[in-house]
Parts: sequence; C-alpha cells; structure tokens
Amino acid sequence: MKKVTLLVAETKRQDMLKSLRILGAVHVKNVISPKADNLNDVESELAQTKKAINLLSSYKPKALAQKASWDKQETRENVKKLVGLHNELQTVNNDIEKLKGQMEWFKPWGGFDPADITNLSRNGVHAKLYIISKRDFQRVADRADIYIVSQQKHYNYIVQLSRNPYDRLPFKDIKPPEESFKAAYDKCRALQQRASEIDGILSSNSDALEHLKEHVKALERSRDFLKVKHGMAAEKGFSYLQGFIPADKEKGIAGLADTHSAGYLVEEPDNMAEVPTLVRNPRWIDIISPVFKFMNTVPGYAEYDISIWFLLFFSLFFAMLIGDAGYGLLFFMTTFLVRKRFKKLPAQPFFLMYALSFSTIIWGAITGTWFGSESLARLPLLNSIVIQDISSFADNNQNLMIFICFTIGVAQLTIAHLIIGLRFLNSLKALAELGWILVLWGLYFVAGTLVAARTLPGFTAYLFISGIALLLLFSSPQKNILKSIGASLTNVPLKVISSFGDVVSYLRLFAVGYASAVLASTFNSMAAAVGVNSIVGSLGAAAILFLGHSLNIILGFMAVIVHGVRLNMLEFSGQMGMEWSGKEYAPFKE
Repeated sequence: MKKVTLLVAETKRQDMLKSLRILGAVHVKNVISPKADNLNDVESELAQTKKAINLLSSYKPKALAQKASWDKQETRENVKKLVGLHNELQTVNNDIEKLKGQMEWFKPWGGFDPADITNLSRNGVHAKLYIISKRDFQRVADRADIYIVSQQKHYNYIVQLSRNPYDRLPFKDIKPPEESFKAAYDKCRALQQRASEIDGILSSNSDALEHLKEHVKALERSRDFLKVKHGMAAEKGFSYLQGFIPADKEKGIAGLADTHSAGYLVEEPDNMAEVPTLVRNPRWIDIISPVFKFMNTVPGYAEYDISIWFLLFFSLFFAMLIGDAGYGLLFFMTTFLVRKRFKKLPAQPFFLMYALSFSTIIWGAITGTWFGSESLARLPLLNSIVIQDISSFADNNQNLMIFICFTIGVAQLTIAHLIIGLRFLNSLKALAELGWILVLWGLYFVAGTLVAARTLPGFTAYLFISGIALLLLFSSPQKNILKSIGASLTNVPLKVISSFGDVVSYLRLFAVGYASAVLASTFNSMAAAVGVNSIVGSLGAAAILFLGHSLNIILGFMAVIVHGVRLNMLEFSGQMGMEWSGKEYAPFKE
C-alpha cells in the first residue's frame, strides 16, 4: 500500500471527489473530523429511515402490492410520519397497560367510583378500604362497622363505614385510584381504537419497504461522500485529503490529478498502524474469507496472510471434529441443493462448504465412520477404504490417534515458525526461529511420552539443548552476548511452557471426534433397541435417529467454531505473534 495526498482548488473539490469515487481505489483517512450541518442532516435522516424499515418489517406486505414510488421530499415526509406514528403507538400501548393495571385493581372491589367515597365523607359517612389476611380478620370479625366486599384464598377485601372520621382498624388502609373503573375502561377502549388505527396505517405502508431500503442506500452513499468531503483540510482556497492506495493503482491517481488540475504525492506509509489491509488471494484460497468475516478478524498490515494455511488446516480440523463420512455426504448434498435454489448468493461460502464436506467424507471413509454405524463400515466396498489402525471402531488405538493429533499440531506450529524465519532469512532472528522449531519437536516427543505412552527418543535432549541455546543467543540479538542471553531469559522459559500447552492442545481433535463417533453409535443402539417390528416402534426409532444425529451435527458445528477456529487463531497465530489488529481496506467508491 502507498500513502497518497491529493491537493485541489476549493472550487474543484466536489468534481474531484466524484471522480475519486468512480476510481474506487483510495482508502480515505480523514485529515480532520468531518463535521457539517448537511452531514448531520443526512445521518439523522438515515437513522430515521432505518427505524422506519425496522418497524415496517414486522408487517406482512400486501399480496400483489405495487412498490411505493415516492419522490425524495415525499419519502422524507412519510418517514417522519411513520416514525411519529410508531412513537405514538408505543406511548398509546404504554398508557393502555397502565389503564389495564388500574382496572385490575377494581377486580376484587367492584367497579365503583372513588368519587363516591368523597361524597359519603361530605355527608358524614367515612369509608376506609382494607386488605386483611384471613387470620388477622378474626381479630375484627365481630365489629358491626365492617363489611366484606370479596374474599380470596388468603385475604379478605373489606370496607369500614363509620361516622367518626378518626375511627379506623388496626391495619393500613388502601387508597383507591383517582379515576373510576368506567373512566379507565372508556379511556382504554379509546386508546385501543387509536392503536388499531395506527397499526392499520403502518400495515398499509408495508409496500414501501423496498423503496425505503433503496433510499437508505442513497443516503449511505451521500453520507460517505460528505464524510470524505468534510474530512478534508481546507486553507486559502485549497483542500487536501489523504489516504492509502494499492501500489498498482497509482496511475489512476495521476490521471485523476491531471484531469482536475490537482497536486498529488504518493509515498511510503509512515505509520503502519494506520494502513488498511488488502488481502488478495487466488479464488480457491479466497473461499476461506467468509470465516474471517464471520469472526470479524483482519491481519495487521505488517502481519502475515495465513489464508492458505488456515484453509488447509481448518478443512482438516473440520473433518476430524465432525469425523463422519455420512455427515459429510449430507453436508455436500445440502450445500448443492441450497446453491441450486439461491444462485444469486455469494459463491464463496458454498465452495467452502464443498471443501469442508469433501474433507469430512475422506476422513470419515478412512476411519470407517458412516453415521456412527459399524455395520455400514464393514460393508466390503466401504471396509476396503478403511485404514484399520485409525478406525473409529478399532480397539486400543486411542494412543495412536492422540499421537497423530500431536503430529498435526507440531507440523502446523513448525510452519508458523518457518514463515517467520523466511521473513528474517538474512537476520540472526532466523536462527531463533530454528531454535523454536527444535524446541517444539522436543516438546512433541515429550508430549507423546507423557500422554500417548510413546517411547521417548534418545535425541530429544539434544533438540532441547540446541533449540534453547539458539533461543537464548538470538531471540534478542545484541552485540554483547551476555546481554542477549539476559534479555532472552525474561521470556523464553514462559514461552517454552506455553508452547508445550499449544502442542497438547491439539488433543482436542481426537477427544471431540471420538465423542462424536460414540454419540452417533449410542443413538443407533437406542434406535435398534426400540426396534422396527411395529409402526409405533419404527416411528420411535426414526425419531431417535433423526433427533440424535441432528443433535450430534449441531454439537459438531459448535466444536468446529470453538476448537477448529481456536487452533488456527490462537495456537497457530500465537506462535507467529499475530494480534489480528488490522482494519480492512475499504476504498471510497460507488
């Protein structure tokens, strides 16, 4: 990427920006914070329109309804009207709930008018309301001035009538609402009618949904333009902007500057933290990009593009975690049918699923796993594909599978350090990366001994000795060797321990894959136990198989997200020191 600065006369700024947007190559970095009344107006209108879209989305469009054809002014007015009606509807509904609460209060007391209590008081009769537990009621039950209005399971609702205004029961009296039940009821009916009217108006405008979505796109386009325009610095009749452009797009800047009599400067970026990241890969590698978008991760400009390694290892991890060729076939067919049905959707996710499905089929076939059924795996054709030592139904091969997982792990982590070493090939740091590779392989053999009961090779000690020596000498190379060793001692021991954890972490591939196979086999056994000797039994067995394998597939996808992604994003990327601190290249364009 190159840093570009464009200087243009204020009178030509608008036209130059239009041409810059058509060029669609400059990732603009605002020189100043964009502030302007027209920008605020557009952002406010955009927020209002999106709110209108959200509220209209809850209404089903009328059959055969024609798309709304409002002009810009009508659109603005109607959006304000729709949002205003929606706000009114929320207020009305809140008021209705409050009135319903008031009416609910009258349920045990009856629909009297609280004003009657005031009138009685003026005529010398003082009424007080009480809610008393039935146990407490026994204390006053023999009084002549109390009357039971209603009874519930644990409480009595009573009224005390007395000529003495100071006469009261030894309980806290209840204050009635200010409005009568009838007044609350009438208000509630009127508000409900208004709510129905508003709802009808909003529903009648549901055919404007697509028009409003197009209006949002126009507003977003206008907002982006204004942000760039008002993010330029201006002084003495000139304005300038800055941004970043791919090196192969420099000629476009020269042509644009010539057209608008603008000055320009293309130079190397001075602050790598500001530079956006543009990742270009062949189409077959770029199918992994939906995963990065899903995780919202972008490598920093100075970091590595690990797309190809992520794709290869993620496909392998997906296959091992799902672990079933039958599921792989199901994924493949489902992807094919969905792709055939929705041809306009982006192709990358579909081709990624094809790759993941294919890898799952291969792994499931060589491990003899077809819907967790050992009987299917023993069929002559399918059995001929199985590698017996790693078969899912083989006895006592757990240690071998664990060791295979460690082998995959150390291979991936070795690739990480090779990538760094190649970047520093002409530097002493390359020797430090060689040291890490030797240490990783030493840790690999130790893990195989401790966890997978493998014999520890005699040369393991030499791997550690030579690897650690290289790390101490060249991790922080300085002219003074003692200073180099001292600087390395502060972090090398902790990193070695962390690397051991990284290698052992790949054990999760076997653990989750094995659990998936066992779970599938268990559901098959449950279905077989129910039997198919009757209609009820057959339906029950079918339900068990469907629900059981569906659950297993869901858990498998969760495992891929938790474990398959983690091994790439933490263990592998962590060995490379990646922070995923980048921001995506987003050029100013149409």
